[in-house]
Amino acid sequence: MSLHGPVHHLDTDERAAVQRLFARLAPALRHAPLGDDEWLRLASSESPNFACAWASDDAAVIAYAQVTRLPADAVWVAELVIEPEQAHRLADLGPPLLARVLKGSGQHTHYWVSDPTPAHLEVVARLELHQHRTLHQMKRPLPLDLPEELRGLVTRAFVPGQDEEALLELNRRAFSTHPDQGRMTRAQFDERMAQPWFDPAGFLMCEIDQVLAGFCWTKLFADYRPPLGEIHIIAVAPEFAGRGLGPRLVAAGLDHLSSQGAGEGVLFVEGDNSGALAMYQRLGFIVSRTDRAFATSFHG
Repeated sequence: MSLHGPVHHLDTDERAAVQRLFARLAPALRHAPLGDDEWLRLASSESPNFACAWASDDAAVIAYAQVTRLPADAVWVAELVIEPEQAHRLADLGPPLLARVLKGSGQHTHYWVSDPTPAHLEVVARLELHQHRTLHQMKRPLPLDLPEELRGLVTRAFVPGQDEEALLELNRRAFSTHPDQGRMTRAQFDERMAQPWFDPAGFLMCEIDQVLAGFCWTKLFADYRPPLGEIHIIAVAPEFAGRGLGPRLVAAGLDHLSSQGAGEGVLFVEGDNSGALAMYQRLGFIVSRTDRAFATSFHG
């Protein structure tokens, strides 16, 4: 068994070997860690925003780690995957692979794990990472079957070049206590708008008396079968809280995703946000997995 990396790009043979690992993991992952197109773009070029390392056995990649970030974002995201038949070696292979890629990332790096096992926690302990965030992934089937009082909210599509500043101001106030979301800058937002998945028609803006009261930002994963729709971000201005706007924005977003062919809706909610968790449960969502982020240093 050999360890490789860290490197900032992969050659053709290396990419193919990693992709074969992703294919063997497909039943559990459903897609490459970054999504096939984005991963190929980063792995194929010498990018300062990407580093990876891997373990191989008889020319087959059996474990793979990477760190990535958007250029305007100070926070890096670390991921680690391992061949299912080698899962018993996670606590041995994970720390050296993650240690290699962490050397290429910045001060703040979050290692995300879905439904962490004792082996994942051992990896975290060996690297002296600390728990930073807990996110519940929640899902529900589409189309909706909700009471009429949650339907019919009037929204309009986000207009690039017009709505950015108002949206960022609402986002800042709505997420003033959030560890990451409330700090989104214009540069970070512009980077998100440049992503292939961005669709202004799926970014629903709700105005009351000509004032932006809230928004529901959706994402459609068309490569899923059937397509998967995500409520990416939902926000309500503090002065409009308590009017039942949140559930109606979610319903509007899910209706839009359903109209685009999504057969399932998904969203993520902070583990300590009991109010939002209860709201989503009332809308028919159930917790499908729990993701935890472990950080290299405090990012509060």
